[in-house]
Amino acid sequence: MSLEAKLQQASVEFQNLQSDLSRVVEARQRLDAQLSENELVKKEFAALTAENTVYKLIGPVLVKQDQAEAKSNVDTRLDYIRSEMSETFVFFPMLS
Repeated sequence: MSLEAKLQQASVEFQNLQSDLSRVVEARQRLDAQLSENELVKKEFAALTAENTVYKLIGPVLVKQDQAEAKSNVDTRLDYIRSEMSETFVFFPMLS
């Protein structure tokens, strides 16, 4: 294989790696935003009393939701997001 062909192949491989890294960085940013949002919701839930009412937005409608169920949903979402972050970025430790 000629030097020019090797350089061309290396250039294509590098571009593919750049593209992969870009997708991973975008995914990390989305997960970071989701994590921050859900941590904020959990913090707000911690300040609720038993008398407070929780509503869930479903389409254009607010629907009353059980407080314990809402808290459980947020905890489940946080676990899922953290799991996705650790699985997705095991190959890119510099993004952790």
